[in-house]
Amino acid sequence: MRKGTKVRLLKDNSIGVISDSAFFKLNGQKYLRYEVKKKGVKEKCWYPEEELGPVVEHCKVTVEGEKDQVLFANIDYNHEKGEAAIHITGNNPINLKEHHGYHLHTLLYMLNGMRDD
Repeated sequence: MRKGTKVRLLKDNSIGVISDSAFFKLNGQKYLRYEVKKKGVKEKCWYPEEELGPVVEHCKVTVEGEKDQVLFANIDYNHEKGEAAIHITGNNPINLKEHHGYHLHTLLYMLNGMRDD
């Protein structure tokens, strides 16, 4: 990761910016740490790479129905904005309107549960 990259701290889901990185050895193993400055906080803290995650997460959901009907939902969630972008497609994207049955209702029910109420 580079300087200036926005990252998400996995412990508390807060957003920060990488300001520095450093290699060090401990017990003969090499480690990489990143200095992260959180928004609204003066001091910077060092975090290992395992405690940092991307600001935008990706998820792919596949729903298969009878007669070889397959639907895909690609979901991108932006933790900084608190928004989700959903793209629905299928094996044959031209015939999405012809999908009907329980697999379609299952996907729509799942996506309906993602509403922010």
